[in-house]
Formats: sequence, structure tokens, C-alpha cells
Amino acid sequence: MSDKYKPYDLSFKKTFLLPKFWPVWFGVFVLYLFAFMPVKPRDKFARFIATKLFNLKLMAKRKKIAKINLSMCFPEMDDVEQDRIIMVNLVTFCQTILSYAEPSARSLAYNRNRMIVHGGENLFPLLEQGKPCILLVPHTFAIDFAGLHIVSYGAPFCSMFNNSENELFDWLMTRQRTKFGGSLYHRKAGLGALVHSLKNGESCYYLPDEDHGPKRSVFAPLFATQKATLPVLGKLAQKTNATVVPMYAAYNEKLGKFETFIRPAMQNFPSESPEQDAVMMNKEIEALIECGVDQYMWTLRLLRTRPDGKKIY
Repeated sequence: MSDKYKPYDLSFKKTFLLPKFWPVWFGVFVLYLFAFMPVKPRDKFARFIATKLFNLKLMAKRKKIAKINLSMCFPEMDDVEQDRIIMVNLVTFCQTILSYAEPSARSLAYNRNRMIVHGGENLFPLLEQGKPCILLVPHTFAIDFAGLHIVSYGAPFCSMFNNSENELFDWLMTRQRTKFGGSLYHRKAGLGALVHSLKNGESCYYLPDEDHGPKRSVFAPLFATQKATLPVLGKLAQKTNATVVPMYAAYNEKLGKFETFIRPAMQNFPSESPEQDAVMMNKEIEALIECGVDQYMWTLRLLRTRPDGKKIY
């Protein structure tokens, strides 16, 4: 395999034991303790933390971004509903963080029991047939849990990883994300790595909703607004003959379970134009978000690039 397409290096380095990494190890220790705490009281504790964070000044910027996104996508939505969605977002974030060590700390059986899958018939038969699939997965806090669950059944998978400024944190994240199988490529490897893997029969995760600026994007509708959208998914599917399957990851506090919603594979995709591909993809993203509007990461700068060039954040 070309060095360019080698998966992320998961080998342990002795430098991870240096004192500068001790705070990270302490954080891991705390999360491991939470991984063995009963779910219901842990979720209540996470909700308590979220309520304390909600009105802090450090949240003001993120809340502003979320309100702008929500008001542009749903002009009819009032402030009360916006605040409810932002609060659920924050609660879900806290509950997910306190659950984060479960895949590493707990058994496969335990982790599978924490997941409910809706629409598995839209994906698992394709994987059993060896058909490479591109999972179209918008940003939610539960995306790692959904991916780990699907990979645990043995289908070959790959995804991309963007490193942080902490080498140990990156190693821990990539190690967990590949615990049940699959491989991770650094984002610098580019789409070529995904093309390489898909042509070799692997499936992949594709997160479609970040704003990459006007030069690389086309504008396509997203709910009541226009969004700068990368016209990449159609090209990826065309080059690899992969099936695009939309998927949404969420957390259900009432059930104390992670939920994965899998929609039917996209039909007549890709189309004859990148612009139409972007429209079709955003339609699927809309349908996925409607599985749980309050689960979506509205705090991302999703609408940074505007058709008129004005800044809204």
C-alpha cells in the first residue's frame, strides 16, 4: 500500500508517559469511572452540569451561532423553541462526554446493548453482500457510537480523522474508534484515501455538512436557506460505484440508549451534475435532521458562506 494511504498510526509511544500528558491520563481515568456508573444517575448528573453551563458567558458565542442557524433554517421557530433545542444539544453533549469511555472500558455486548438501530434493513444486507457503502452522516454528538456499533459486526470500514494539538488525545481517540475494527486515515490523505478503500471493498463514513468556503462549494437549499455545499459525494460515489446510505446518530435520554436512524439508500445518485447532487444530498440531510432536530450540532458555523458574501457570525 502506498504510504500516502496508510491508516493512522496506532502504535503506543513512550513519550505519552511524560508529565505533560498526565492531565489527559487523569481525564481518561475519570471517564473510565463514569463508564461503569449506572446510566440514569449519570445522565441526571450530565443534565445538571448542562443547566449550570447554559447561562455562562463562555456559552454566549455558541448560542448565538446556533440561534442564527436555527432562525435561518426555520424562520417560523420562536425563541422558546430555539432555547429548548440549544439546551437539549448541551445536555446531549454532556451525556455523551460522560459516556465516551464506554467503548474502550466496557464489553462489546454492553456497547451493543446501549444501541437501538432503526432501519437496519437499509444497510446491513448491503454490507453482508460485500457492497461498499458511503454512510452519509451529519454532525451529531453520538456519531462515534453509531459508527462503532456498525463496525462491530465485521464489515470493513474506514473513516477520516483530523488531529488536534495533543498527540496523546489523538492516539486515544483513534484507538477507540478502531477498537471493533475499521481503519482511520488522516484528513491530509484527502479523498484519495477514501477512493482507495472503497474500491477495495471497504465502506466509509462521510460527514457532509461543514462549510468549506465559496471556492470549493456550490449553493443548495437546506430547509429555508441556502448552504455552501461541497459537491464531492456524487464524485466519490461515481468513482467507486459505492451506494450512499444516509444515517443519523442520536441519544435518547428517556431510554438511556443511543439511537441510529438509517434511511433507504439514495436512488438515481449521482445525477448528471454536481449542483443536482448537492441538492439531493441536502434533501437527505434535511430528512435525517428531522429524526431529531435537537440532536444536530447547530453550534457549528454551518452557514458561514453566504450567496451575497455577507458575514452572519
